[in-house]
Amino acid sequence: MLDHIEPRRLGPHAVTVDFARAAFHNIPAGSAETFEELVIFTGKTGLVISSTADGRHQFLTGIKGRENDCLILFRHAYGKVSVRLGVGSLGADAHVGFLTHGTFKEAWHATYGKQLEMRMPDDKGFWTDLPYEATQLNELQGIVWRGGTLCIERITLEP
Repeated sequence: MLDHIEPRRLGPHAVTVDFARAAFHNIPAGSAETFEELVIFTGKTGLVISSTADGRHQFLTGIKGRENDCLILFRHAYGKVSVRLGVGSLGADAHVGFLTHGTFKEAWHATYGKQLEMRMPDDKGFWTDLPYEATQLNELQGIVWRGGTLCIERITLEP
């Protein structure tokens, strides 16, 4: 797993990884996919690239309503991370944690609860941004996602 990243080196510049550019359509359970500045590891469930009916949003999402387990590592460490998330159709509570470089411990996390009314990805209220800025020397090396079916449209990384 660590062969794919450079944990002692900060990202040289800001980058936005947009899943609309993904050349793959699925990541089977228990496997890994390298995509631009990311290395995506799946747990016991797989992931897919999906899109809204009008094609305006393309995103990485789970194939189950719950029990999703995903680790997204950054090839370099970054000071600021912002994740564009779809949280309107969670099948269960979802946990998103930001991992520090070197230790891979959670620096901070957010929890999203299962919604009473399911929304569609083309609904404005479906999407939210989850930003985090690390303190100096505690830069971020990845994101962990467990639980409900989130949709990740893009990840913005800044040194």
